[in-house]
Amino acid sequence: MTMRGFLIGTALCIVLGVAAFAGQSKAPTPDKLPAGWRNWTHITTGVIYSEKHPLFGAFGGVHHIYANAAAAEVYRKNGNKYPDGSQIVFVLYEAKDADGMYVAGKKKVTALMVKDSRKYRQSGGWGWQAWDANGKAIVSDPVGQCMGCHQSSPNRDLVISKWTP
Repeated sequence: MTMRGFLIGTALCIVLGVAAFAGQSKAPTPDKLPAGWRNWTHITTGVIYSEKHPLFGAFGGVHHIYANAAAAEVYRKNGNKYPDGSQIVFVLYEAKDADGMYVAGKKKVTALMVKDSRKYRQSGGWGWQAWDANGKAIVSDPVGQCMGCHQSSPNRDLVISKWTP
């Protein structure tokens, strides 16, 4: 092999390697909560306070929903298609009665939805994870544990919550 052939081959490998790396998804994964999520746009707050609600057993309490800029834009427009990179954080607290007013008590669960339509094809383009009050990951099967409820919102790209201006 000539020096010229060697250099061309090396350059080709470098170009292909850079192209392959650049083509990788930059969307975050739901492995950990993103830094600064608490400063994202607050989308809504709700309280599941009664057995009348079908999710009372698992999700009874005070719910706060936050969205990063990409997701917040879709919420504001009451849209139905979230772009890759959208992230939504859901925080669930015990509902505590403070002299006739429901307030957030102890944290029960923090959950994260991450949109990456290629990586999470089998789950409608969303990846999910949730952590208990001690920070232990509790989602081992996102399709089995999360899709059931989120499929109730197929016209909202599997996002259950709605913007409260």
